[in-house]
Amino acid sequence: MNGDNSQGLEKKQAQRKKDIDTIIEVGKFYFLNQKFDEAIAEYKKAIALDSKSIDAYYNLGITLEAISDQDGARDAFAKVLELDPANKGAQEHYDRLVED
Repeated sequence: MNGDNSQGLEKKQAQRKKDIDTIIEVGKFYFLNQKFDEAIAEYKKAIALDSKSIDAYYNLGITLEAISDQDGARDAFAKVLELDPANKGAQEHYDRLVED
């Protein structure tokens, strides 16, 4: 019986990851179409589902940087670095924002 429960949990976690990935992709679509508010909303939705989503924080940072929200972008990239200290892309963006 425990095997069934763990399989069910794994299935739910896999579906949740898929849902989060889909939300992030929708955010990227909005970003590419310069619908920045909608992109931000999608990334925040992904973060609400997974507060450790490096992709969501990174893309949020890129979007906030694009609309000149330096503080918000810096915070998003700082969160990426907190979760993944070796993330070179986030480090480059963060360093650039700190220099300004």
